[in-house]
Amino acid sequence: MCTAAMGLGAAPTFLVGYLGPAVRDGLGLSGAQLGLLVGLFYGATGLTSLAAARLVDPLGPRVCIVADQVLVALALAAAALWPAFGTLAAGSALAGAGYAFANAGTSVAVTSASRPHQAGTAVAVKTAGIPLGATVLALAGLPLADRIGWEGVALVLAGLLVLNASAGAVLLPRAGARAVVVPGTDGRLPRRFGWVVGASFLYVLGSQPLFSWLVITLVDAGVSRSVAGAISASGTALGAVVMVLAARRADRAGPRRRALTAAGVAGTAVVGTVLVWTGSHVALALLVVGAIIAMVADLVGSGFAHGVAIDRAPHAVGRATAVMSSGYYLGALVSPLAFGAAADATGSYDASWALTVSAMACCGLCFLVVHRWVRPPAAQPASASSQPAPASSSFR
Repeated sequence: MCTAAMGLGAAPTFLVGYLGPAVRDGLGLSGAQLGLLVGLFYGATGLTSLAAARLVDPLGPRVCIVADQVLVALALAAAALWPAFGTLAAGSALAGAGYAFANAGTSVAVTSASRPHQAGTAVAVKTAGIPLGATVLALAGLPLADRIGWEGVALVLAGLLVLNASAGAVLLPRAGARAVVVPGTDGRLPRRFGWVVGASFLYVLGSQPLFSWLVITLVDAGVSRSVAGAISASGTALGAVVMVLAARRADRAGPRRRALTAAGVAGTAVVGTVLVWTGSHVALALLVVGAIIAMVADLVGSGFAHGVAIDRAPHAVGRATAVMSSGYYLGALVSPLAFGAAADATGSYDASWALTVSAMACCGLCFLVVHRWVRPPAAQPASASSQPAPASSSFR
């Protein structure tokens, strides 16, 4: 249910990213306006995450996730019934605010149903809902939009959100399991946790354009919409599988090397994005190969960004996830808008890809700093009752 909540909760961004050509043509929007719609969603998520950091744990995952699903359903229904830039903008902002609670709430829910050494994999599985949702919309959304319009697709997504909210009301726990006690923390985040936030900000700044702009970039290069969607879906589908497998491997290695591995993943994403940039001038095949490499690396990095935050604060999972998300989603506010505005201003995507590559390279450096200076604490359970409950007893 949490995996579906992550994918469906981000549906407004997929609607713009994958049905962007239809939305742009139907409403007469500019590239900067399309980027702003995605940016408003993630910007609202980032700003609201600061409040969610204090409210997620008291409210519990059930309230946070179900409320988000209902809010996003209402936003999509409103955009479908009253299609206009203003409606889409307001809906994106409201849905993004709700997503802050869903993102942290799903982390609390899955870690409460997992043992400590499984936390990275559990978070990766629920985060995989994002690329899985993108894959489904890229493959099914484009042909469906040709039949019922993007407004019809939005209504279908709203219906799925209502169904998932109903499932969450039954399946989700009211509260997460009591956290592992780390002496001397008193529920506070560790010193230098800001480097984790900074790495997350730069990660999204350098990865988001591949998901928001790849289809439009391919269409502008002369690729048909269906083929562009299939190319993007290949990257997101493969990435969803690899991110879970990579998280399982990282869990076996232990939390102390996760940030170092994240730096390596960021380096791989840089290589892939450079191939996308070069391929846009040299050969379409090179662009496609680079896009798949970069998208897989970016999705693996998404799971690692959440995992690194939880590694550093296992005693305050909801707060750590929410604070990390403030940087993560503020990066997503800046990235698509800056990418679109740079493309509009220069008449090409060169400056936009240069910004993307630079941000991801800096992200890798930040993860190296986190590995060196923000070490995971040595958790010491206070008692057997403080351990996270097994999955069979967490969900009541």
